[in-house]
Amino acid sequence: MHHAIRPLAVAALCLLGAQGCSRPTPSAASGPATDTTPAAAPELSAQAIQAKIDAQNKAHPKACDIVTAQEMSTILGTPVSGELHEGSVDKSECIYKPDNAVSPYVEFTVEWGEGESAMAAAGVMGKIAPGIADPYAGIGDKAIAVGTGLMIKTGDDLVTIMFSGVTDAPAKARKIFDTAKPRI
Repeated sequence: MHHAIRPLAVAALCLLGAQGCSRPTPSAASGPATDTTPAAAPELSAQAIQAKIDAQNKAHPKACDIVTAQEMSTILGTPVSGELHEGSVDKSECIYKPDNAVSPYVEFTVEWGEGESAMAAAGVMGKIAPGIADPYAGIGDKAIAVGTGLMIKTGDDLVTIMFSGVTDAPAKARKIFDTAKPRI
């Protein structure tokens, strides 16, 4: 999503602010020179920028902590390991899969602040191609099944659960969401 570029944008703005702007040298004909340059922005080091990004990342729990591998194993009825994937400040994903098999496989993702825009996009998608996004009642504030995945709006946030090789996915989705909800 659009939050994936935030760390780069912060770093670029900091560098631009630290460099300041150049201005032409006033000529004698234009009158006395006055310094109207704004106060220089403090220069941030790469370590300071990274520390700021790390602090923002710590503000949200990690997906693999929201639903642990042990909890997911219980829900799926088979032992799975969780592998954390972090893409941006406002997104965390955990992929659960068995150590020696292909399935069951679950991707559990939380995107903070993306619930409303995701549901709006799903609504538009449903109008353009009816049947592509079906309502999924009884879970979260609003939920929509799209293919093998489930998008759930909970408050301002978006939870996405993708399934492969999972039997009775609707019931398991409810258990996953019920486990996650108090930790989001």
